[in-house]
Order: sequence, then C-alpha cells, then structure tokens
Amino acid sequence: MVGSSKDNFVSIKVNDRAATRQAVIVQLKQKGYTLLERSSWGAMPPKNTLTSSHWDYRDIVIHHAGHSYSCAVDGHGAIEQMKRVQSYDMDGQSFDDVGYHYAVSCPGEVIEARDIRFIGSHVKGDNTGKLGTVLLENLAEAGEAWQQEYSRKSLWQKLKGSMDIAKDAVAFDHAMPTRAQVDALSALIATLNDLFNITALGGHREYQLLAPGNEGRACPGRYGMQVVDEMRAKFGLRAPSK
Repeated sequence: MVGSSKDNFVSIKVNDRAATRQAVIVQLKQKGYTLLERSSWGAMPPKNTLTSSHWDYRDIVIHHAGHSYSCAVDGHGAIEQMKRVQSYDMDGQSFDDVGYHYAVSCPGEVIEARDIRFIGSHVKGDNTGKLGTVLLENLAEAGEAWQQEYSRKSLWQKLKGSMDIAKDAVAFDHAMPTRAQVDALSALIATLNDLFNITALGGHREYQLLAPGNEGRACPGRYGMQVVDEMRAKFGLRAPSK
C-alpha cells in the first residue's frame, strides 16, 4: 500500500515511490484531469540533489502565487507560468528546485511542480510530511501582505521587504479563484487523500505560524483561505496544529 493508504484498491508497495507518483497521474485521469508533468512544461533539473521525502505525508498546504499572477490580466499559459514559478524559486529564493509539489492554473490544469518523491520547500523550517500546492493567482486583498507581515518583522526585514510590501499595497489585480481552478484543486486533494493518510489541510499562513521562528505570511490571501475552508469542510480534514 502507498504510505498509509486508505483505499484497498491501490495496490502499491510502500517503498515504490515511482509507482506512487504514477498512481497520482492515473487517479487524476480517472477524475478527468491530465497532469502536466515536469517534462511537459520543460522544468529545469534541480541545482543540487534533493532530499527524499519521509513519505508519510499527513498535511496538504495551500499557497497562492502572489502579486505577479492574475487570472484576469495575465493571459500566460500554464507552461510559462510554471517556468516563472521555478525561476523565482531557484533564483530569487535560492531553492534547489521549485518549492511546491503541485500547481493549479486558472483554467483548471493540474501541474507537477517538484517531484512528489522529494521533500518540498514551501513552509520555512517545516516541510517534512507536507504536500505543497500553489494556486496560480493572487488571492490576497490589496495591502493584505502589509497587514499580515509588516508588524512581525525586524527593522532590517522591513527595509529589505519594503518593495514587495509597496507592490502589494497598490496592486488591484487581486481576485477570487475560478471555479475551474477550485474544482481541479478538489480533484487533486481527493487523489492525495486516497493515496496518503492526510489528516490536516491549511493555508500557508496557518502552517508558518506553527513553524520555527513564527514568521507571519499573508499567503494564500483572504480569498485563498476561503478555498481552504471549503476544502477542509468537503474532505473532513482538520486545521493544522502542533
């Protein structure tokens, strides 16, 4: 069985991680979604060897892509969006690869980000056992990042992050996720819930408050947290806790 799988029809040995990755692809297809694999969007190889996951995934963490993405005005396809996400994570964040495991576009495409066999880089200081999924949209209200993060930072951090805070405070391209995006996210969560013993689901901001350093985050924004609440209720999952 996969990890702590709850579905008897999923006959995969616990250590067969390649087969588990393939099982995600197959189950999504059964739900009407074709996973856009890393090879399909031209993912760059990791800069360094990635750490293998402990494989007992228990949490699903929901993120949003932030102020540089908008379903309303962007117009970029999933492939270009994923290249932008990976480039930012590897260059701007100095990660070895894109930080999330999956992404969901506005039209409802499900995209493989970091290979699920490797631990992610999406919750600072606490990624073990956590599957990271990003919605390719800005789901925060204008100024929300300033309200959530600014008061928690040191003077140096405030000065260093002032440009991003200023961008957020005047941005007008914040939006609700599309129905297609929410439906695709739901199909992905259902698949992961089938294959792993998922017990909790939450927004990035909720997990980051529990992580070492208690660093505030606006992600996934007010509208993203509405999606989090909807998914928790739909799948009967609890909020994150220590």
